[in-house]
Formats: sequence, C-alpha cells, structure tokens
Amino acid sequence: MSVGAFLGMLFTSPVTWLKNTFVFHPNVQVEGSPATYGLPYEEVWFGGSDGRTLHGWYIPSAKSGEVGPEPLFLWFHGNAGNIGHRLAHLRVLYDHVGGSHFMFDYRGFGHSRGKPSIPGILADGCDAIAVVHQRGWATGKSLVYFGESLGAAVVIALAVEASPPSRVILLAPFHSLRAMGDLVLPPLAFLVEGDLNSARLVGKLQAPLLVIHGTEDRTVPFRQGQDLFALAPEPKRFYRVEGGGHTGLHETGGSTYTREIREFVRGRID
Repeated sequence: MSVGAFLGMLFTSPVTWLKNTFVFHPNVQVEGSPATYGLPYEEVWFGGSDGRTLHGWYIPSAKSGEVGPEPLFLWFHGNAGNIGHRLAHLRVLYDHVGGSHFMFDYRGFGHSRGKPSIPGILADGCDAIAVVHQRGWATGKSLVYFGESLGAAVVIALAVEASPPSRVILLAPFHSLRAMGDLVLPPLAFLVEGDLNSARLVGKLQAPLLVIHGTEDRTVPFRQGQDLFALAPEPKRFYRVEGGGHTGLHETGGSTYTREIREFVRGRID
C-alpha cells in the first residue's frame, strides 16, 4: 500500500464513522410483530451478499374490494428505531387505506445485519425493490414508495436513479442532508455535502407525488417540505398536518390523514 493510500485510509475511516454516527440512530430491539396488531404477515429475509442480510415483514392485503387499483406500500423508514416502531401506523393504513405492505429494516437496524451507511441503505432499498418484484407482490398492483424523513430521501434517490414506482408518498421530507446538517450540527455539515440531496433529484421524478408534513415539525422544518414540493413536477399534492410534529402524523391527522392517502393511492391523479 502506498503512503498516500495509507494516509487516505486513516483520514477516510474516521470521517466515515463520524458521518454515520451523525446520520443514523438504529435500534436493534424489535418489539412485537404485525401479529401483535392482529395482522397476517410473512417473515422475509433477503438482500446482501448472502441473500439473508436484511429482515422485513410482508403483510398481504385484506382485499376490501374498494374501487381503484390495489396498492402495495413499500415502506422506507427514517434514521431511528426500526420497523417495530411503525406497527401502529401500519395498522391504521391497513384498516383505513388497505392494500398490501412490505416493511424492512436497513442494515444495522432491527434484525438486519451489518452497519448502516448512506451507500448501504441505498443498496438495501434496491434489494427491497428487487424482492418485491421477484416474489410477484407488485404484480397487477400500484407500487407505492412510502418514505419517512430520511427514508423520503432514499425514496427520491431510488425512484429517480433506480426503479420508478407507480406513486410516491413522502412524510416529513428534508431539502437535503446538508440542509439538515446546517440545522443540527453546523460545524460538521460539510461531511454530508454531497449525500442525499433530494432537492437536486426531485425535479426528475416521474411518478405522482404526495408530500405530507406537520406544521409543528421540530426536527425537519415544515418549510423544507414545502420547498421540496415546489421543486417537484406535476402531478403532485401537498397535505399539511396542522399541529403535526415529526412523527405520529397518522395520529394528529386522524381521518383526514388516511383519506388523503386513500384518495391519492386509489384515485385518479391528473
């Protein structure tokens, strides 16, 4: 190894560690399962070099028979917790919107093995999309990428640069990771300068878009969701959850929240 390469490794490794520590806050303790909420499900292991690195749950549709295409929601969660923390939200959508759902954890979250990184979670997202198609879950359905906060940035990147879905829903999306760094830890914001820049990509989106953001979000400012929405092409919708914070928008929004999503995924988008 050359001296230059050695010095590069010494510098890059701490920077990568610092960046990942700054961005990710995983929880490996998964409490409950869809069965805890009375939902049928299949345990799914997929992805990675061994095909069993990542863990997820597939929840089949109850086939309510509502008018409109049957949606399949592919969930991309945020930078903290794991899929177990999204089960109450899942139950609400299952009951009031319907469709099938596939939730998974990025590497290092929940039961998924490895350590999270920005390139890693993008690769995990690609693996999740691949398994959805390989198992035929999306056949004859409207594939909906459903991204929360950091997951919204993953959704935009994959929808534009990898595999476009039928529709995109973003919850509390940020303008760019650098913009978030400037808010949370300005001296280190330069570390994520080129990472997950949704503002740069969203104009290339080729699927109908619904952005949902709480007006009292103290983590990702409401204005960032508005600005990102303004950059997106039509067709698009924006739903402001009055008094909503960064999480629990399904609780704050109540029946209006589920109606907005149901109309978006099942209705005609002009």
